Amino acid sequence: MNWTERDLDLFKSKRQRGTKPPPAKEFDLHVILGDTLQRWCAPGWRYTHIASGEYRTKATAGRLKRMGLKPGWPDFQFFHCDGAVCFLELKRQGEHMSEVQAELSQFLIAAGHRFLCTDSFTDAVNFLRDNGVLLSCITTTPPLGRDAACVPPEDARID
Repeated sequence: MNWTERDLDLFKSKRQRGTKPPPAKEFDLHVILGDTLQRWCAPGWRYTHIASGEYRTKATAGRLKRMGLKPGWPDFQFFHCDGAVCFLELKRQGEHMSEVQAELSQFLIAAGHRFLCTDSFTDAVNFLRDNGVLLSCITTTPPLGRDAACVPPEDARID
């Protein structure tokens, strides 16, 4: 990840600051990307986050399977009104896709869809920006004198 120790310290209590932070949780990466998309998703795009990987009771897992939930689908799915489709799989730092995920990603790529698996917020933002999902002015390099992680020029903000 490209987060600084200062960024990761925000997730710790006051007593824990100053120690080497553990790798960021995959959840944290999902949340920061979700916040970025909520604010700066380009017009014409719709997206969803498929939360099928967290803990479930056996009863809930059985119900979801019976309703058609299939394993391996990417975390984020993006659809444009002109038919373009993108998929994004986020991983905890150092983790890799499962066999089922790798097989499905190859299927999606072979079908002509854009796909990225990454453990980096910067790579995810660049992928989404390059494919038009995020506004082109979005950057993960803060402007001089600003501490924000992802700030477009003032005239490009969408409120």
